[in-house]
Parts: sequence; C-alpha cells; structure tokens
Amino acid sequence: MLGLYGEYQVVVAGAGIAGVVASIAARRQGAKVLLLEDSGTVGGMVTGGRLTKPHGPVDGGIFLEMIQRAASVGGANLSTWQVHWGEFGAVLDPEVMQRVILEMLEEAGVEVLLHARVVDVLQDSRVRGLEVAVKSGRKAVLGRAAVDATGDGDVAALAGAPFLLGRPADGKTQPISSYLRVVNVDTPRLARYMREHPEEFTELVLPEGDGKNPEDYRLNLLASGFGGLIDRARKAGDWKVPKGYISVKSGMMPGEVNLNATRFQGNGLDERTLSEAEIELRKQAYNVVDFLRKYVPGFEQALLLEVAPKLGVRETRRILGDYLLSGDDVKAERRFPDAIALSRSGLDIHEPGGEGGLKLSVGAGYGIPYRCLLPKGVDGLLVAGRCISTDEIAFGSTRNVPTCAQTGQAAGTAAALAVQAGLTPRQLNAAELQAALRSQGLALGTS
Repeated sequence: MLGLYGEYQVVVAGAGIAGVVASIAARRQGAKVLLLEDSGTVGGMVTGGRLTKPHGPVDGGIFLEMIQRAASVGGANLSTWQVHWGEFGAVLDPEVMQRVILEMLEEAGVEVLLHARVVDVLQDSRVRGLEVAVKSGRKAVLGRAAVDATGDGDVAALAGAPFLLGRPADGKTQPISSYLRVVNVDTPRLARYMREHPEEFTELVLPEGDGKNPEDYRLNLLASGFGGLIDRARKAGDWKVPKGYISVKSGMMPGEVNLNATRFQGNGLDERTLSEAEIELRKQAYNVVDFLRKYVPGFEQALLLEVAPKLGVRETRRILGDYLLSGDDVKAERRFPDAIALSRSGLDIHEPGGEGGLKLSVGAGYGIPYRCLLPKGVDGLLVAGRCISTDEIAFGSTRNVPTCAQTGQAAGTAAALAVQAGLTPRQLNAAELQAALRSQGLALGTS
C-alpha cells in the first residue's frame, strides 16, 4: 500500500525558476504548499545550469525581487542593455541566486522536498495528488491543485494530457547544451580584441570606457561570435563542436567568464540520449577551452573551473492546452483578454540538427493566455515554464527564463485562488486571476 507523505493545498512539481516562483506565489496567496524537486538543488538553469543572463527583460514580479536581492549582495547587475533582438538585463551569479531562492522559499513558508521524482498521478475526474519516488520508497502527496513546472511536462503527460514534441517536419528539438565556467581570463585584453574586431560578433555589449582591470568587466561583458576564428580552427582540426559560434558572459569574479558553446542533438526524454549528452558535452567543453587558449586573446592562461552540473535541455514536451500560442501570435505582438503575462523575451531558436541559431525581437511583447496553462482534458492541474502550450516557433520565446518566471507566478497564484474558492483551475475566472496578478505588479498583455 502506498504510504502518505502529506496533504497540501497546492503541490508544485519541479524547482526550476517557474516552480520556485509558482510555489512562492501560491504560498503568499495563503495556500499550504509543497515544492517537489528530483535533484538536490533549486533554481534550475539559473543556478545548477549556470545560466547567468536571462534572455529578455525582467519586468516585475517575484523573479525581479530575486534579482534585486542578489544585486544587494553584489551578485547581479540590474543594468539594462539593448541588442538586435531586444532588451535584456539582470545578469546574475548562479550561487548567489541559489542563496536568494532558498532564503525566499523559507521566508514564504514553502515546504521543499528534494530528491523526489514524480512517477505517477493520483486522479479520478481530476488530479488529486502525485506519487513520488523517494529514498524510503514511494509515497503519495495529496493536493487540491497541482502545478507541473518540471520543464518536460512530466506530470501532465502522466495525467494523460496530449503534447507536442519537436518541429512538425521531422520531430527534431532544439539541441541540448551545457554551460561552462572559465577563470583567469584577461578580460581587458579580451575586450580590446572585441572592440578591434566587431565583425566577429553578432552581439557585443561592453562597459563604457577602456577598462584596464579585470574588476571593470564584472557582470557587464556579453558577446556572441568568434565565427571567423572558429572557421580557422575547424580547418586546422582544432574545433570539434557542432556549433559555429560562442556566447561569452563575464561573471561576478574578476577574470571569470561563462560560456554557452556546446551542442548535442537528441531527444531529452530518452535516458540513453541524456547519458550520452552528459559525456559528449563535457568532451566538447574541454575542446572549447583548448580552442580559446590557442586562438582568442585574453584566454591564454584561462582555466576551466567547471561544466554546469545541470544539463541544459532546451526543448521536450509542449503540453497542449486550451489554447496553442503560435509563432504568428508572437510576431504579431498579439494580446488576449485572458492574458496572464506580457512576454518581451526575444525569439531564440537554436537550429535543430544544425549549427546555427536565430534571434528575433518580439517588439513590445505579446500576451500569454491563461488557457495555455490548462492542459487539455485534465482538471486540477496547471503547467508553467517551458512546457506550456505553444507551437515550436512561439516556444523560442516562452522557454526563456523571464517568461518561465511569469507563467510560474500566474500558475501558482491561480492554483491558490482556485483551491480557496473550491474550484478547479479551469473553473477559475480569468478576471479574478488577472486582478491578483496586477496587484502583484505584473503587466498582463491584455491590451
């Protein structure tokens, strides 16, 4: 017989940024909340994934609180920069963010259960709870509403919700990557090279002036490029990564640089693929550092500090909801009467099966309907983060951290409001949810 772990009003599965924000939002709304996570860390890609630059502006809400708190202890830069695909800001340090998230979860009164993997859904006409595998065996976690923030849409899929995977033509998804962190970089020398060779870069953000010290480049250097150097290295047999550019972001420590440079094609729902990706991406990371030391000024004495402990799986299931947000919606900056977030995260599509990438502006932003958070045919459950209901083009924007945080805040608030009213999330009046979100300082994309 299945043992009982506990009973809650809202259960959130997945402690990436969407799940963390959802759980804090639900708790602040007055619900008793349990946050489940199958690893030993919270924060997902912004902590364990070492993703230091959210792709897009952080426009408000709980995630902005986190960034501001990190900045107060020197772990984030609140400046805003403009690049060709739009605006971004809030460059951060992953370990400082881990600290901030843990503190905010504790202050809110969210109960956290780590090393707990959801293996089944307890349901009749609606979701009643989750079955989790923990060290002592399998336990039931009962909840009156649940939020699937697993990224992969695991809970919704177990509950029988339909989903999409990859692009329609061939089913291929955006590739998997791992960030790596390099130290002992001569960032002033690197910045001089970047200023002297702007043709090498599709994105380039540098502090004003000609900083002479590594301290001058903390959390304020961003570049994507090195294509010419990579071509040269490839011809010499020194580049073995299936990607034609590198994204560079300076870290909190002087001389620290975070790199997005690796790429592995495969289905992130397949266990063999995940294992192969973990190994192959580390091998690629070693090759990247060798390349940088040999070809890029400023990296001559660089040292590889770490490969991110959390694998960067960009795309798996997109759960079909009561509305499917389309690329046309995003490009048209469409607004919706039931919108629960205004997203300004640019379209960021890493070519499935290829080496290229595409980054496009979304202009003034687009609304995300509440219906995108409601899985078709499943009651008692909301989805948040990268598994919400979109097509493969819109996903290039909604998968990014700022938007994941926004949908997390909406899902957590909706779950708590529904429970308190004795309703399922689908029965909740969108206007009531919107009023609550506006009171939290969020722009909604309704008009």
